[in-house]
Amino acid sequence: ASDVLDVGCGRGEFLSLLRDSGIRARGIDLNEAMVDVCRERGLTATVADALGYLRDQPDGSLGGLFAAQVVEHLQPGYLTQLLETAFAKLRPGALIVLETINPACWFAFFSSYIRDITHERPLHPETLKYLLVATGFEQVAIRYSAPYPDHDKLQAVGAAGLPLDAANTLNANAEKLNQLLFTYLDYAAIGKR
Repeated sequence: ASDVLDVGCGRGEFLSLLRDSGIRARGIDLNEAMVDVCRERGLTATVADALGYLRDQPDGSLGGLFAAQVVEHLQPGYLTQLLETAFAKLRPGALIVLETINPACWFAFFSSYIRDITHERPLHPETLKYLLVATGFEQVAIRYSAPYPDHDKLQAVGAAGLPLDAANTLNANAEKLNQLLFTYLDYAAIGKR
């Protein structure tokens, strides 16, 4: 990719990775202090609102769009406008990658999502996937990351002293709870223009 836009670039961690890989990129963020940090690191960054910035770009000018921990801060109407505008500004074949907290993991929702009062609403992985598909993106996939540590999940019981039926039932129930409570903490919705 080239000409990648990092929406909500923060201190520029992703921009640095792109630069180190020889990929031309720039970032935008509403936080002027974060943009200053990026500039001090020799990165290209601008204080800007995502939708306004995107609207000012020529159609088909972006080779990729990345946003980490951003979409959960957006109102639904703003998010749909942002996706529609991104679709117009990305070149054919370019990727959009939107990474966010996984609210389908109850631990992530209750320990991370609701702690941040700037979060607007959780985005279930299937909802964000649907929004990308409805906007016109193709080959949309969900990629999960940050698995909850296995050693902290509910553990299976041994059958010693229990009837086999009871042990199997307890273990099946523990697995069901693990899938709800302790799965992947984050996910990315990835689509191709």
